[in-house]
Amino acid sequence: MRPQEPLQNPFPLTPDQLLQALQSLLNGEAFRRFREEGPYLVQGTYANNSPERKLYGGFYYGELKGDGTSISLKLPSRIPLEEGRTYVLSVSPELARNGKGFVFQVHDLHGEGQASTAPEVRLPRKSRGRVDVQGLLMDLLRKGETPSIALILGESAIVDRDVEASLGEGRSRYRMDKKPVNLTDPSAVAEAIAQAAGGPYHLLALIRGGGDGLQTLDHPEVWEAVASCPKPIVVALGHAANTLWVEALADQSFPTPTALGHFLKQAVEAVEREKETAKLTDLLHRAQEEIRAVRVEREQLKERLARLEREPTALAQEVARLKHSLKVWRAVTFLLAVAILLLLTKG
Repeated sequence: MRPQEPLQNPFPLTPDQLLQALQSLLNGEAFRRFREEGPYLVQGTYANNSPERKLYGGFYYGELKGDGTSISLKLPSRIPLEEGRTYVLSVSPELARNGKGFVFQVHDLHGEGQASTAPEVRLPRKSRGRVDVQGLLMDLLRKGETPSIALILGESAIVDRDVEASLGEGRSRYRMDKKPVNLTDPSAVAEAIAQAAGGPYHLLALIRGGGDGLQTLDHPEVWEAVASCPKPIVVALGHAANTLWVEALADQSFPTPTALGHFLKQAVEAVEREKETAKLTDLLHRAQEEIRAVRVEREQLKERLARLEREPTALAQEVARLKHSLKVWRAVTFLLAVAILLLLTKG
């Protein structure tokens, strides 16, 4: 990130708050968005991990401590920090080299305690474990069922068309009912979520396009409604550049309603691929069985052919033996006849 880019938050967060935000939004798309929308202001006390301040590729490493939590810093050599002093820094997250955890690269120094600390964000605890939404939808589709989805959207919104357009031919595999509500009223939104959760739906989706007024959905009443929702719930709010705390409480979040539609379409396509794979596997098994049967028949034919080849030889031997025996009997008969004739002549 370039230091001249605008800061995402006007007030510095504590290290605790920054880590909470990152961990809450830690999935592929959300992390990418979290990183791209930085840098972020953060305030804390610097701790030097290495007194010698060794440089690695022009950077040295340290920690920024808050109340019981610290984050790892990657600092350019042009920004020297002193042990035990409090700083306001602009940072953006990176994955650590070892693949475990994060390190925050420092882009600029904004002084010591120049900005007031932002109010701490305390999100409610979810009343249940996070649901694998893709797995849920695919299980229903495999059984031949039609997943039913309640779309909670603005009273005059047409954002559901974005979902349907990106679904394409997969639209027929879902039942989607619109639940219009005044999205500028957090109480009304919370009530709509509660009512939809009591309906015959497998999944709830809170959807809205981008623009002004998105922050009204980042209200404690909406947080509580999403966190306590007994049914799986996803959110698709705003454009890709918008990030809301409510996304951390949903079972899954999407940067746009269009992205939600693509997700639903992918679930249909994945099940169709499974079915095609199952058919091909069944055909392969049948072909293998037929091949085995042909091999058995071939061996049987070979055995019969061998037997037939052996039988003429045995028959020929028997005929030859009988012919020889016949010649012997003829000779014996002739000799007997001669002997009888001689006896008769002498007599």
